[in-house]
Amino acid sequence: QGHLQVREEDDKFFRELWKTIDGEEERRSRVKISYGTAGFRRKGETLRGVAFRCGLLAGLRSRALDGKATGLVVTASHNPVEDNGIKLVDGDGGMLHISWEKYAEEVVAAQSSQELQQVVEKIVLRPENTCVAASGGVVLLARDTRPTGEALIAAAIAGVKAAGCEALGSTDTLRTTPQLHWQVLMKNCGKPSEESDYFDKLREGCSRLLSGQGSKPVGHLIIDCANGVGALKAPSVVSAISNAGTVVTLKNTGGGVVNHLCGADYVQKEKVLPETFVDLPGDSLCLSLDGDADRVVFFLPGAGQSGQGAPGSVDLLDGDKILCLIAAHLKSCLSKLDGAMTGPKPSIGVIQTAYANGSSTRYLEENLGLSVVKTKTGVKHLHHSALAFDVSVYFEANGHGTVLFSESFLERLRKVPQGNGGAMHLLELSDIVNPSVGDALSMALLVYVILTHKKWTHREWCDLYRDVPSRMLKCVVPDRSQIKTTNAEQQMLQPQELQVKVDELVSKASLGRAFVRPSGTEDIVRIYAEAETQQGADQLAQSIMEAVRSHFHGGQ
Repeated sequence: QGHLQVREEDDKFFRELWKTIDGEEERRSRVKISYGTAGFRRKGETLRGVAFRCGLLAGLRSRALDGKATGLVVTASHNPVEDNGIKLVDGDGGMLHISWEKYAEEVVAAQSSQELQQVVEKIVLRPENTCVAASGGVVLLARDTRPTGEALIAAAIAGVKAAGCEALGSTDTLRTTPQLHWQVLMKNCGKPSEESDYFDKLREGCSRLLSGQGSKPVGHLIIDCANGVGALKAPSVVSAISNAGTVVTLKNTGGGVVNHLCGADYVQKEKVLPETFVDLPGDSLCLSLDGDADRVVFFLPGAGQSGQGAPGSVDLLDGDKILCLIAAHLKSCLSKLDGAMTGPKPSIGVIQTAYANGSSTRYLEENLGLSVVKTKTGVKHLHHSALAFDVSVYFEANGHGTVLFSESFLERLRKVPQGNGGAMHLLELSDIVNPSVGDALSMALLVYVILTHKKWTHREWCDLYRDVPSRMLKCVVPDRSQIKTTNAEQQMLQPQELQVKVDELVSKASLGRAFVRPSGTEDIVRIYAEAETQQGADQLAQSIMEAVRSHFHGGQ
């Protein structure tokens, strides 16, 4: 196809690259690699061919969108440093449209240059993709700080150029994942979209929200940067907090290994302090980013909620606690609009997955009187559900989430008569949230602003509710496709007899709740269980795992 070719000046580089990515070892590395929530992930040194093909696909997607920008980020997020991955960004700033995920898998799985050409031609010739044949297209590219990232970005850029598109970014372009999502969205909206614009919007918006608020309830804010790319970007944002009078300290800023004994995933799962967090001031509120700064969890150093925790333990303020804090604040703001806004009453959406702790859901429904929407696991499902509301907040327990304001709702807010504090505050809040994807830096500012406006200490936030003890297990099965779920993966349709057994076990546990769901990428099932005590949760999870084994393996 004449409209898909390597430009002459890139030909030598491309030919050398192809010798590498079309070899037998590289082809084997792509066998059975599946598209995850946002892209592909494997050991970094095996991904060069995947990166090239994803660059090619991102270019094709841009052309299918009639030249709108798309994006590509090289990162493995919260995973170990030896891993790397390719995340794809669609024209709306969100994750790649689900209808193109199958194209991504087909392009990556192509086992030769000839097969790749056939796959590309199939995509181009689809009736809905007629714009691909036109010239033009642009892809924004960036990476995190992993050592394999530079080679992968070079391969991705070659793929973009092979699609006849402009590559905006180089092997030296370092961004958090949320930054690149935001830049794609802003560019396609015709708004300022440089990195400096991102920093200015967050920093200036936060400063406006903190103006005139007096003393701040947070004396010290200590940020675990996970030795990732967030360490390079946080100073340009959190200066708004330090200028307000709170002492801000950045730790794990690159001297160690990304995500090793630090970062949001480590703190959330292990519930212990990250490395280097010693001799902390008594009034400290701490938070952890992950490797690409799209997740954030907060925590308080100390002895745990019981007051008897082991040294180094933490009181965790995870995605559930962040969601509850934000939802309570949004509801309060909306209540101040009564009678001031024309049209129907604004709708508020609160979105969780089945993994959300049951205590958080009960707090939202019983204490705040809000209806909670449950979705399948995966942030793209939460984001999609959140779009149905005027204002919404979604979070996974792992700390990935954001707040969305519909454009029609923002327009109605702008028409509210001046002097209505609720409308003005909501408009200002919309300036510091990232509307495209979960953003750890944005959410750090938002949480600080809300605590300041509520005059809450971090202990008051922590005491909103007490988590129900839980346990997660996984069990290898011969064929995960035998399990079919419904109700946001909280119940099994098949095998029905296994769901009956799970229901029986749950009914015997005080405050019992449990579900079994298949993995999206491998032949295992994941088991989640809650109960009134940790011993009860452990026993319930173990009993369900034995039931799963009995069903699939006859008890073996």
